[in-house]
Amino acid sequence: MGSGTLRRDIPRYAEWCLRERMNPDDLVSRQIALDEIDAGYAALRNPEVARVVITSFRDPRR
Repeated sequence: MGSGTLRRDIPRYAEWCLRERMNPDDLVSRQIALDEIDAGYAALRNPEVARVVITSFRDPRR
């Protein structure tokens, strides 16, 4: 979270979300599975991609 102060900022962000002043989904540019991590890092080279979030931890061997 960079220079954030968790004790101060997390409650503030939660309050903003509850009041619909902030939508956390807008902060995520792309969702990927863990086995797509290389593509996720490559996507970060694109200046239009702010954050890539791993949302699936499936085992690619299955």
